[in-house]
Parts: sequence; C-alpha cells; structure tokens
Amino acid sequence: MVDNEEKTEKHEAEEPEKSGVDDAGVPAGGSVAGEAEAKAPEAEESAEAAEPGKAGGSEAGEEVEAQQAVEEEAEAEAHIAKPGPAGKKPAAKAENVEEAGPEKKPAARKQAAPKKTRRRKKAAPAKPELKVPQVKALTGEEAALNPEVFEIKPNVGILHEVVRAEFAAMRRGTAASKTRAEVRGGGRKPWRQKGTGRARAGSSRAPHWTGGGATFGPAPRDYGFKINRKLRGKAMKMALSARAREGGLKVVDGLAFEEPKTAAAAAVLAGLKVSYPLLVLVSNWEENTALSFRNLPRVGVTDTSDLLVSDIMAVRTVVVTKGAVGQLNQMAGAK
Repeated sequence: MVDNEEKTEKHEAEEPEKSGVDDAGVPAGGSVAGEAEAKAPEAEESAEAAEPGKAGGSEAGEEVEAQQAVEEEAEAEAHIAKPGPAGKKPAAKAENVEEAGPEKKPAARKQAAPKKTRRRKKAAPAKPELKVPQVKALTGEEAALNPEVFEIKPNVGILHEVVRAEFAAMRRGTAASKTRAEVRGGGRKPWRQKGTGRARAGSSRAPHWTGGGATFGPAPRDYGFKINRKLRGKAMKMALSARAREGGLKVVDGLAFEEPKTAAAAAVLAGLKVSYPLLVLVSNWEENTALSFRNLPRVGVTDTSDLLVSDIMAVRTVVVTKGAVGQLNQMAGAK
C-alpha cells in the first residue's frame, strides 16, 4: 500500500511538470505551479531513497578527496621544511599552512658619514715691514774719482800676467804620490837570480810592477810666482779704469743696513739697475752689508783690503760705496 501511494504521488508530481505548457505554448495557471513547488522536496526525498547506490558513491568520493587533501598538506609541510631554489617560494595549497621562506635578516642601519671638519687655517703672522736703506747713485763729479786711478789705459799683457799669478797663488799644491822607496814592502828579492827562466828582479815594488812606486809623480809644491808690487798696483788701476769706462762702476752714498736682510739687498740692486755678475765693494768690512748681499746669486762681496784684479775682471758691474772710493783714490800715491 505504501508503494502504491508513493507511485501515485510521483505520478502526480510529474504531471504538473509536463503540463506546465499547453498545446498552444501558453504556460499553465498559477495554481498548478504552486502545487509543483510544494511537491518538489518530496520528489527529491523519494529519488534519494530510490537510488541508494548513488549516495554510497558520493560518500566514497568524499573520502578520496579528504585523503588527497591530507597528502597535499603533507607535501606543503615538506616544502616548507626544505625551501626550494633561491627566488622561488613553495606554494602552500592547504588553508591552514602559512607561507614560510628563509628568515629575513634585519636591514643593517646605514652609518652616517662622518662630518668633514674643516681645519681653520692659522692666521699667518704679520710680516715685519721691510726696511730698505736709501741708496743714491752718485755721478762722477759727486763721487770725486781720482783720474790717476780710474783713467788709466789698460794693457792686456800686464792684466793677464797678474791674473795668472793670482790664480796660481790660489792653488793648494797638495797633490802627491809615492816613489819605490816610499812604498811599503819590496825589501825581499822575489826569486833567485838564475835558474828560473824568468827575468831577474830585485824588488816587487819596481815602477813596472803592480803596487810599485810612481816614477816622476806629483809632489806637494807651491805654484805661485813673484809679481812686482808696482806691476800689481798698475794692473789694479787698469781694471778699475776699464769698468769705469764701460759704465760698470756704480758709486753709492752708502749701504747702511741695520740688520742682515737679503730681501732689502735685492731691492737696493733692483733700484740701481745693474748688470750681473756683480761685485759689492765695501770699506772696513761692514758686516751687515756683507751678510745681506752674500746670499744673492751671482753677487760677490769683498773689502777693499782684500780686492784682487781677478775679482774686478770677472764681473760686469762693481758697486762701490763712497767710503771705499776714498780708499781706492789713495792708490795713486802708492808705490
């Protein structure tokens, strides 16, 4: 009886579905549609009861899906434990598995560049004011040059002989060598006189032997030779006259330096407009003047008492103080 009732219900449920559209293609009335909606859940329950095999198959499918999910979780955990190659992260397929990669190191703090401290330049000490002595070049009349000293006709032969004598007197003459008598050793006869087949020899310090004495070698001596005093004085006057005639004689009123100062000496020469090489001639050896000029290149300093003919002939300009000119004028009466 129950089965018959279920069949009748099923048949009634199917009829409204088929009769949903009539022959003319017009949808059925609203009452029929409402009944079909009311009977739809009951038809589903009967379909599930009629197909028990299909329900069992769906349960088996769910078990397979659950097993696959467990395997995927295990694979995801394995990938997390063993990270892949650099730059690739393992894909986490399970919802509960969080993505895990290599630990990120904290970014290193950038050290601030040290501030550049500018060293303050120390203020240069103030240079003391350069004190340049007032030097006035004197003319021939103001200088009062003696014509017997500064107007002598030069003689080349006399000048050459005197200059050569001065250079010869400057030579030290200390070169020396040892003769065979002065060399150490050589007192024993090297071999017997006969029977060896070699040349006879009496000493191993003979001049033709290695280590032997020198023959006619140099010996210490004086290279100077005598020059008459009058001839030397005449050559000095000739040299001074030659420089005065050429305009190379500069007479100044004085070279008074309070302290040795090379810069001040250079300023003095720049004001005089001189030619180099140059000789500064002072009197009574003015120490500050000599110390100021001696460090200048191509400049010589000497006193009138030490003046040589070669000193005058070696320069183009002679700077003479007024006091030194007075001492040179006295050479006229010297014999």
